Amino acid sequence: MDYTLYEKYLKIYLQQAIRESDGSNRGIAEALGSMRVGGLFTAHKEEKQRALQDALHAFDTHRHWPREIILSHLGVKLEQQ
Repeated sequence: MDYTLYEKYLKIYLQQAIRESDGSNRGIAEALGSMRVGGLFTAHKEEKQRALQDALHAFDTHRHWPREIILSHLGVKLEQQ
């Protein structure tokens, strides 16, 4: 697995989920849960699936944490929060 691509997709999925949600941790978890990784011939499928799985797990199991702490737990620093 390429961790540079993993981090790239993790940031993309988190930014998209934050944009599409109401801003709460629950809303972000729901937005992440509705996302799907493409089909059979998707490029970087392993990295995309793992990034989405890790983001969903973090926001789903740590809903009571502040968003900044969850992002820090994931090792992500987003420019626009």
